[in-house]
Amino acid sequence: MFSMVLGTIAILAFIVTPIRAARKNEKGKPPRKISYVIVGLLVLHWGFFLWSGYALLPVNIADALFMPVWVVLCVACLLIAIYEFKNNKIFSIPVAGFTVITLLFSIFINGISNM
Repeated sequence: MFSMVLGTIAILAFIVTPIRAARKNEKGKPPRKISYVIVGLLVLHWGFFLWSGYALLPVNIADALFMPVWVVLCVACLLIAIYEFKNNKIFSIPVAGFTVITLLFSIFINGISNM
């Protein structure tokens, strides 16, 4: 329970920071809508993981979905961060940080599950 609350706070901190940064930077171009969609999907996947959504699925389906979804979302967010870096650096840096932490976490989870 404590780790779920701590994870929720961490995710909200990673999401609020880029949104506030994008709103403060009114001079430059705003982030593209696809950037918000991809980051939102990554946050939704984190929430599904933290609130044990994969425990509700059969084991075969959960195993088949877990790692590919993490990797695809991480690659998509990294591409979005690189693409947005040209347009809006204040938004892309926190998104890239969140993506790198997510990618490292997914590699860690994959390593633990293969033991």
